[in-house]
Amino acid sequence: MSHLATSTSDEITIPLNAWYKVAGSIRRGSIILVAGYPGAGKTTLASQFAYQGASSGEPSLYVSFVEPREDFMANALQFNMDFRPLEGRGLFRYYEALSVSDPEALGDVVEDVLSQVDSMNAKRVVIDSVTAVEQLARDPPRAREIMHSALYLGLKRRGATALLISELPVGQEASGLGPEEFIVDGIIVLRYRVVKGKLERYAEVRKMRGTNIKRSEFPIAITPRGVEIVVPPDISSMPSGVKPRRSFSLLGLRIPEGANILVAVDPSVDPLKITTLLLASSAISAGLKVVVKSFIHGPSTIRDQVSECVGEDLQGKLLVPTYEPSSMSGGELLANLFRLVEDFKPDVVIDEGNNVLLDLLDRDDYTKVIYGCLPYLATNNVVTFHIYLWPSERVFEIPLAKFYDFVISVRPVGDLLEVRLLKTWGEVLPGGSTYLKASDFTSCDFIKSNGLRPIS
Repeated sequence: MSHLATSTSDEITIPLNAWYKVAGSIRRGSIILVAGYPGAGKTTLASQFAYQGASSGEPSLYVSFVEPREDFMANALQFNMDFRPLEGRGLFRYYEALSVSDPEALGDVVEDVLSQVDSMNAKRVVIDSVTAVEQLARDPPRAREIMHSALYLGLKRRGATALLISELPVGQEASGLGPEEFIVDGIIVLRYRVVKGKLERYAEVRKMRGTNIKRSEFPIAITPRGVEIVVPPDISSMPSGVKPRRSFSLLGLRIPEGANILVAVDPSVDPLKITTLLLASSAISAGLKVVVKSFIHGPSTIRDQVSECVGEDLQGKLLVPTYEPSSMSGGELLANLFRLVEDFKPDVVIDEGNNVLLDLLDRDDYTKVIYGCLPYLATNNVVTFHIYLWPSERVFEIPLAKFYDFVISVRPVGDLLEVRLLKTWGEVLPGGSTYLKASDFTSCDFIKSNGLRPIS
């Protein structure tokens, strides 16, 4: 669990990576409603909120009407959040309210919760869930009285920043709390939809008082770090292609740092040696760190082929992630990429067989993945190659093909491979063709001299 944002005396952050990109900070003392489908990540998000607060010295109280303490603790541990040491230091308290069964007892519990806030001087409070409070109150007017007079105003007067969790039936838009949705300072809605057998998760910021909502809806993923936001960086942070810090050469083509290249390889050609030798092996030989993600070749095949020209010791030079894309949503794929770049800090990322990924995802979701991927990698000064098995005459049918800095086609012409530039960054005309022989891929000297390498 990483603590991803700092807080000031007047502001606090939702503990999600890149939250500031979509809604900035929120004011201390705000009451935020988190509504969502079952399994959408509400409790995980609320746990992150409490854990980040307690870990930074802000006493946090978690009130649950739905989950026993031991279950909560065990589930939090799955995301590397161990509340027990914080509990021992008086920075966290779990208030279990499972035994409440009637409206009178509910009123007593709410009063006791506010007393707990006072006794530990809680700065952050989670109520899980207000849906349970509403059901226990039985009478809608009584539920609103408890929600507004006791919880909302009670927490407001104490200056606590609170997350109120609300259950949202699948397909329903509103939380069902009625006027309370207008009273709270912010509303976050967590939802998902099933696409090709996978849950595509996303969050929506309905309102957030005192902040500038830059993006109202964005993909999320639930990873070992908890709930993660996966949005691309602001395009203003992308590096200059006119005056790059360094450039690279590939078959005589100058490529600026942070560029993204689409390579359409004719389906009759196996791109393995293009991926591993012309790109990865050459780059590693020149001292660059390379990531290869292949959707058509196994990790051992990639490593063995790369080692032909650079030797067996690839530790710290080559990373070949192993995961099953058919079981991952677009948000999870992006979250994995962001974490990989953050941890490994590559110079080059090569995705081989992206056409397979396109088949596994909904086309709109795939387009969002690519749009999230390319600016992020460019901002981190990573040269990116996306290799598709795709006919060259239809290359611009690939999602966001016109968004790439370079577009290259590879196709057999007799006994040769034609490598043709269809789009060249910064040039009015696309460029010409280079022809490769099969023997070129057996010469490590040719690979190191003509493959991907830095030139400045």
